[in-house]
Amino acid sequence: MGKVWRLQTRTDSEDGKKISKYCLKHKVAALGWSINDDHINIYNPEAITEIQEKRKKIKNIEGYYDVVRTYGLYGINNKKRLIAVDMLLKVEKGDYIWMRDNGIYYLGYVGDKLRYRYNFRNKALKHDAANQIKGVVWKPIGDESQVPGVIATAFIRGRTLQRVRKAYMYEYASFIYNGKPLVVNVESNESLKQLFYNCLSPSDCEDLVCLYLYDKANYIAIPSTNKIATELYECVLVNPLNGKLAYPQVKKGDEKLNTNKYIDLIKDNPNKEVYLFSSEDQVVVDTHIDNIHIISSDQLYSWVKEKIEENSFLIPEGIVKWYKLIHSSKNS
Repeated sequence: MGKVWRLQTRTDSEDGKKISKYCLKHKVAALGWSINDDHINIYNPEAITEIQEKRKKIKNIEGYYDVVRTYGLYGINNKKRLIAVDMLLKVEKGDYIWMRDNGIYYLGYVGDKLRYRYNFRNKALKHDAANQIKGVVWKPIGDESQVPGVIATAFIRGRTLQRVRKAYMYEYASFIYNGKPLVVNVESNESLKQLFYNCLSPSDCEDLVCLYLYDKANYIAIPSTNKIATELYECVLVNPLNGKLAYPQVKKGDEKLNTNKYIDLIKDNPNKEVYLFSSEDQVVVDTHIDNIHIISSDQLYSWVKEKIEENSFLIPEGIVKWYKLIHSSKNS
């Protein structure tokens, strides 16, 4: 089975724009460190001319490193390498690459014409896109609602080119790219649950937790409290029947939550509660506090399953879509 990659396209281009449109037009996956004129303007005129001539003769990755090391570009010496450039060589025929352009996600299939090249042409240098692999055929997939959450969040940080290692992302890429039925082999309900969470965005998980607390404990959100600056919780919920306040914190992925961080928030106030949720159950309980509650991934998943099977309108349409896609495709 092939691999799935994520490509960031912000480089040191002359116009400051991403190179995603360049990649789409030329059917390449490209990145920077291009030995363009802006990168070598610190040298004297003779050296600049020499580098410009040598870069025209680069035929492979070894030739690229010969030039970079000879002139000490990018702080590279005989012991160092450019990880992002080297990652291009790890991409293989049959792999998929995700890329984003102006809010639209594109998926590239790596075909038979795959090969690394250093493109010294003026357009590639101006875009700072000289390090390339050819043979990538891109297809538009859509906005974030069409993309599994683990793919969308992979664009938040990380290397220029990095592998997406979550289970079943290759199967999903093949499904969405080729339009064929999605078939996943799952050995247990646990793996099916994890695939479900992999497809959700962090916002999806936040929505589910708030809706769960509405359904189970009559809590409703106070919209003005949903602020980025509130690091300890997503928003404030209120129970209109008894005036209680709840502070949910939701983490998607393997980031840990610790109950100790929330003690001061609800200390000596029985009218306040904290609800912690981690999609991978990474909640550390150093101290048990009665009004700090943990919602397990099993609890939330079982509740979603129950509501969808009841045809409840409580679950957002986008989440229902992911649930039905996964559960209609399992091969057991």
